[in-house]
Amino acid sequence: MTGNTEKIGQEQRKIYEHLVKKGKVTAQIAASQPISESRDSLIPDAIRVCKDDGAVAEAVANALGIFNLTVVEEGVTVKCAGNADNWLAYSNYLCISNPYDRALITKATDWARREELGPLKIAVISQSYLSQLRAVHGAVAEDGNVDGMDDKLALQHLDEIIRHAAQLDVSDIHFQPTQTDKVDLLYRIDGILRVQRKIDLKLHEAMVRSVMETRCNVSVHTNAQQDGKFDFQIDQNKSINLRVSTIPVVRKSEVSQKMVMRLLGNNTRLANLDRLGLAPENRELLVKFGSYPNGMIILTGPTGSGKTTTLSALLLHMHSTNPNLNYHTIEDPVELQHQGMSHTEVSVTLSFAQALRAMLRQDPDVMLVGEMRDEETAELGYKAAMTGHLVLSTLHTNNAHESIGRLERMNIDTEIIATNTTAFIAQRLCRALCKNCRQEYRLKDDPERFRIYGSHPAFSAHRGDTIVYRANPHGCNECGHHNGAGEKGRRGLIEVLEMTPEVQVAILEGVNPAILRRKQIQKGTFNDLWDDGIRLVIEGAVGFEQLEAQLKPYLYDRMEVEDSQSTHSKRPVPVVSQRNASGEAEAQLSSL
Repeated sequence: MTGNTEKIGQEQRKIYEHLVKKGKVTAQIAASQPISESRDSLIPDAIRVCKDDGAVAEAVANALGIFNLTVVEEGVTVKCAGNADNWLAYSNYLCISNPYDRALITKATDWARREELGPLKIAVISQSYLSQLRAVHGAVAEDGNVDGMDDKLALQHLDEIIRHAAQLDVSDIHFQPTQTDKVDLLYRIDGILRVQRKIDLKLHEAMVRSVMETRCNVSVHTNAQQDGKFDFQIDQNKSINLRVSTIPVVRKSEVSQKMVMRLLGNNTRLANLDRLGLAPENRELLVKFGSYPNGMIILTGPTGSGKTTTLSALLLHMHSTNPNLNYHTIEDPVELQHQGMSHTEVSVTLSFAQALRAMLRQDPDVMLVGEMRDEETAELGYKAAMTGHLVLSTLHTNNAHESIGRLERMNIDTEIIATNTTAFIAQRLCRALCKNCRQEYRLKDDPERFRIYGSHPAFSAHRGDTIVYRANPHGCNECGHHNGAGEKGRRGLIEVLEMTPEVQVAILEGVNPAILRRKQIQKGTFNDLWDDGIRLVIEGAVGFEQLEAQLKPYLYDRMEVEDSQSTHSKRPVPVVSQRNASGEAEAQLSSL
């Protein structure tokens, strides 16, 4: 073995040792690989074996002791070269897809010198991530002219944007026309819209046309609102479903299409009860409710509060413990698809009520109705709950107790609500603190918040000396230094109103739900969203600022309530026969 071959062999072993350590290849496969013919073929050879260029880039960075670009921080400049060039400049790094290729390094260095970027450190970037960043931050064509762009090139450009967004756990991609000839590209990450860059209007128009006609099979009408959907393969192991919505918007004297793409099934990791970060008592309640043979479980909260994820997690837990049941969901749209379950998507020609009627003829055991948005759907859902089915659904209300009044306004009888509802569960999502840079302080060092929250039982042990946290306004490398600085990810808050005998009696007596809520909080028989939020404050997961941004003021539901105010319509409590009510519903369902 010559000296050069021996050196190549040593570098190759370092790469494969890292790949073996990360479980990307087996030790046997690594040991059986012949030595690469040259240094610049080390990476292509490893990618052929590993099938994961991101993992190879990480192994190369480890072997050479250089930076590996995997995530772009907000506010840090990315400057791309041409579409055929395998490098880009990021911060003070010159990121190259193959840092073993001396010729490539020379070209990249010459380009950086011509662009007057100053001295840059050599770093590595995977080819796939380079393509994604080029789609978001780079030029479309070598000459910067997009007038002649065809649909195929526009679609390739859009594909890289989607891959880039999926890697960042983006929930929605926005293409928003401005009053100039540019369109803002924005990502919604952890509930916050963040501008990525501006793209040319003609490129945007080509992307809208190509995705609607080629992917969604929809003829484009620029003056009409249109919807479409398609599946997209992110890589060999992951595919997602996208929903596309376009709507005409005025741009000076012209009309352009605003396009929003929702990424469904991009992050399925949270569809697991053990990963939702629930309080142990709340997790036990959800598991208990899911084990019931019948009844109605209603999750409530605003759009984007994580209701679908929580219901999916509960469904998966139910299926894992009792797979021999018929599980069926009706959703708009179907966001997560699971083995062992059937999923139906509502459309213009198939409403929730129509789908629910049809599903009841298919011998279901557990049903998920995505939303009870009208009287007919709510009525059918409760009839199913009364006749031996377990029904999960959602409403849009501000808290668990408000769901009672919402159902009454949908003409669901109070007696049916009280006797057939298992629980109302309200949920919110709030921004989480970055654990790397959060700032700690004693609660009593914030006099105003100590006055408001200090009397909460959770602080009783240490009172003002309790250590809590707030976001670092400057952020760090982990959470970014600009939008959302000091925050990373989101945490869920829930409150559970179980339909206990005491709650049933109160509802049947006509107690106002808002008064019932306040009296329960006073007595300590109900833990609201603030109680769950303060649990997270003590854990250091969130700060008071994050809770205050999402919830009504802490003292709003903690005002004293007089007994004389507790009812809005005193009436005798009727003795409801669940058997008779179920029999009546059974008779009505049999006629469907």
